[in-house]
Amino acid sequence: MKRSLVLVLAFACSSKSPTPTTQPAPPPDPGSGSATGSGTGTGSGATTQCTGAPPAPDYVCVQDCGPPVARPDDPPPGYRWLSPADAENRKKFGCPKCLPPDTLIATPDGDRAISELAPGAAIYTVDAAGQRVVARVVHAASAPVGRGHQMARVTLADGRTVAGSLGHPDAAGRGLGALHAGDALDRSRVARVTVEPFAGERTWDVLPSGPTGLYIANGVVLRSTFFGR
Repeated sequence: MKRSLVLVLAFACSSKSPTPTTQPAPPPDPGSGSATGSGTGTGSGATTQCTGAPPAPDYVCVQDCGPPVARPDDPPPGYRWLSPADAENRKKFGCPKCLPPDTLIATPDGDRAISELAPGAAIYTVDAAGQRVVARVVHAASAPVGRGHQMARVTLADGRTVAGSLGHPDAAGRGLGALHAGDALDRSRVARVTVEPFAGERTWDVLPSGPTGLYIANGVVLRSTFFGR
């Protein structure tokens, strides 16, 4: 997985997606997990694969993200209307690989839900020496997710638990969904990893200032999906 005001963005966290067009898109490559095309519902003669009228004239019809692992006979993902900001950030950041909105991020004022953080907020990062230091949120965003979005819930041997999209990176860049029992993670070992459906509508991520892109989520050091973009 590549190296996450609160903006209502769409992203915010994966391989890049093509610019929305007015032409139907080919089905996604199996396992890509990224949007592959779109259409718009505006303009003379424009075509669209979205159902119903757009919520506003400037909304864009964008293909949903497929599952992280797709079979060759899986149907292609459907389409949905996205706001201009969501569509632009889907194009820039790709499909969501982020965290649930109630994930607790360590800050100097105590743990705060990731959905409450905005640029300028003080949070803890981890520097290159492994020390916890105060940083500022450089970027904060959420992304709408399609039906069937899955979360990996990782439980450590010391009792800490964190959940995130299957591709959300740990400090070493490994997707949470790629971890297995016995793997080393943040001074402990993975006890188990369970994959479960995500009941929410949006996932979230933030980028701390500093050279590492690391923050502490539910007590576990993870890397922002915005880091290095």
